[in-house]
Amino acid sequence: MASRQRLFLLSIVTLKTLGLVIENTFTTPQIRHIKLLSFADVWQYAVDINQYGLDLSGITTLTFEVKACNDVTIIMSNSDDGNSSKPIYQFIIGGWRNKISAIQRRSYYSLTQDAYQTFKFNTLGLCQCAEYRPFWISTKNGVLMIGKGFIIGTNVVAEWTDPNPFTVRRIGIYTNIWRTGVWKVQIEVVNNLYDGHFSRCTTNYKAVLNILISNNNTSLLSCAVLCDMLLSCIGFNYHKQSCELVALGPGVVRNIPMKQEEGWKFYSKCYRYNGACLWCYF
Repeated sequence: MASRQRLFLLSIVTLKTLGLVIENTFTTPQIRHIKLLSFADVWQYAVDINQYGLDLSGITTLTFEVKACNDVTIIMSNSDDGNSSKPIYQFIIGGWRNKISAIQRRSYYSLTQDAYQTFKFNTLGLCQCAEYRPFWISTKNGVLMIGKGFIIGTNVVAEWTDPNPFTVRRIGIYTNIWRTGVWKVQIEVVNNLYDGHFSRCTTNYKAVLNILISNNNTSLLSCAVLCDMLLSCIGFNYHKQSCELVALGPGVVRNIPMKQEEGWKFYSKCYRYNGACLWCYF
């Protein structure tokens, strides 16, 4: 299953002002009723977003669509390796038979009440068994929120301010109480995730995308430097000192179109994605 998920990991990409948005599809299987107060190691039940996607250290917002009857659950940890002894936030959408949503915090590896806080909100009918519903969550500046839709900060349905917020380094998802769920999770790849490297993804192929700059008599290094300086540049085509900086167009792109041309090579910008480059996966 993991290898199959990896194949479809980067199936939808679009371009935003601050960076790239990658939409990953996940399926969460049926599991028992897992509660922070009853199960110390909740990570063993969650689908770990990090292992299929980007380094999410420091992420403060998440948008997603989910198709599930109830008990849509997101956990955010202060640990980068899923260590349940670190502080954990838990967001429950459509819990308690799709009547209540909740924001929860567990401070440390303990099942005692003093380590656990929960805040409930009436949210009747948020989830739908046969229909994708869009949501967002945010932990920015210690203000924990759940909202409907894709626009962060609007249609807030739950909110609590943590007086001692922590940095989120890992995210897991699951659907509780014997429910399955299908998720489309969107992660923004802001510019500071670009690691300064390029990888040659193809030989005798060039990416057929919007051309930002086209230069002749340009060295490979100079071409890379130009792309490095532009946030909108996601890579470049290069052939015998001909340099084409390329970018995604507006809207959703399901793959990067390629054209076979002798001698051309496509180089991808690399982001912190397990040492690999996003565009090589298409």
